[in-house]
Amino acid sequence: MKRSFLYLAGLTIVSLLLLWIFSSGNGTSKNSIISNSLMPEISKQINDVDRVEIISAGNHTVATMVRIGGHWQLEQMGGYQADWSRLQTLLASLAQATIVEPKTDKAEYYARLGVEDITGEDAGGVLVRLGIGDQTRAVLVGHEAQGRPGQYVRLQNSPASALVDRKLDVSTELMDWADSRIVDIGASEVAEVEIIHPGGERLLITRVSADQTDFDVVGLPGDREITNSWAVNSMGSALSMLDMETVRPVQSADWSDAVKMRLLTFSGMEIIAGLMVDEDQFLMRLDATHPASVIIKNRAGESVPADELTDIEKQAMQDVSKAVDEINRKVAGWAYGISEQEYNVMINKLENLLKPLESQ
Repeated sequence: MKRSFLYLAGLTIVSLLLLWIFSSGNGTSKNSIISNSLMPEISKQINDVDRVEIISAGNHTVATMVRIGGHWQLEQMGGYQADWSRLQTLLASLAQATIVEPKTDKAEYYARLGVEDITGEDAGGVLVRLGIGDQTRAVLVGHEAQGRPGQYVRLQNSPASALVDRKLDVSTELMDWADSRIVDIGASEVAEVEIIHPGGERLLITRVSADQTDFDVVGLPGDREITNSWAVNSMGSALSMLDMETVRPVQSADWSDAVKMRLLTFSGMEIIAGLMVDEDQFLMRLDATHPASVIIKNRAGESVPADELTDIEKQAMQDVSKAVDEINRKVAGWAYGISEQEYNVMINKLENLLKPLESQ
């Protein structure tokens, strides 16, 4: 009896020991999978990547982004500025992505995961090719996993597919890779807006301070009233969070008969917009200046010598000059396609703001 008890106890201890070893082994294997980087060689050199290609089904190149002089440009848009925020997110995601589960290495099952060869016209994934000098590395980004986080991927020229621990945002629309924000001048910053038509007709709205809610229409006929203040104030926000629909070289259009819109901020920055319609596109070009950086005047309207400016005034001048340089660096040489509604606000006429005579 005692011998049987000892035998059973021994079996129990051995079983528990084997269970512990088995569990530990499984845990080590799982951790090993989780710790596997998707692209270890790229993750160590992610800051050296100087070329990114996005390729969709049919081997169609959607976007080619190259880093030149510290700035990312889109080859398909003649070197226009790429959306660094989106590109940076993608690069960081690829550098940090880890494999959580190996998947099929059989080509006949690739389509289920969206990681089949990109040359197929019905390919379900997107190929992301990264370049560092003469070296390239590419990964097929497939479908998002269902019922669990992550996305299916397969390194190009590798039979093995895998599930990684994050979603990879890879758009197949060229415009999504461009920096679509043209300019952002908040309405609260605007002191005046003037619209000048080729025939000489002008419209000017102003306000004396940012605390003034509504703009005043200069030259308003004594017997007329404005339709509503919104129509006037909308001109002050014309360049607020302004996004493009298309972009092309500025030389591609004739600007000789363009309408001009001049916007002046309280800080002294002046932006001149040229506006025209060409080939059913509503085009705009921009140029920013800072006249106040040359001459500062006191309350009496007298010029203040540069050596008499306060530190705050000097810093303000530097800040505005920097903002002007940033705008010009981005917009110089480009014509932007904008919406018809935004275009119409920028070419407004005084008559459009007034109530019809018969309704007064």
